[in-house]
Amino acid sequence: MRKLSLRLKHLTQEHRAAMLLATAARDAMPQSDEDLPEFVERIRNIFIQEMEPHFLEEERHALPRLRELGRDDLADRTYQEHMHMRGLIEALHEQPSALLIREFSNAMQRHVNFEEEEVWEVLEDAMEATQQS
Repeated sequence: MRKLSLRLKHLTQEHRAAMLLATAARDAMPQSDEDLPEFVERIRNIFIQEMEPHFLEEERHALPRLRELGRDDLADRTYQEHMHMRGLIEALHEQPSALLIREFSNAMQRHVNFEEEEVWEVLEDAMEATQQS
């Protein structure tokens, strides 16, 4: 197992929270359409309070570093996925639906897996190379 930098370790811990949010959004689906607006509002509040700051931190620190490393592909995909999830949260707020909740949950899970399996590996490799120089 790789030794994560302090910043990446912090972001990884937040990824665990993101996965819990995604799982809860999918598994705790309300039984009636009447309960959807309240459920969606709870998901939206958690997203705004916890995931939005996380996304902003990645956009301020990880994405510029990826670009410095010549990995615009990873930076672009990360940003596009952030924007997609922001859009899903707003769409859910405007028109709550079980379909959008599932789409949001799946998008969050795919995004976390992408970052953990691809983005973090590139950033850690760069950090290790810098430390060995």
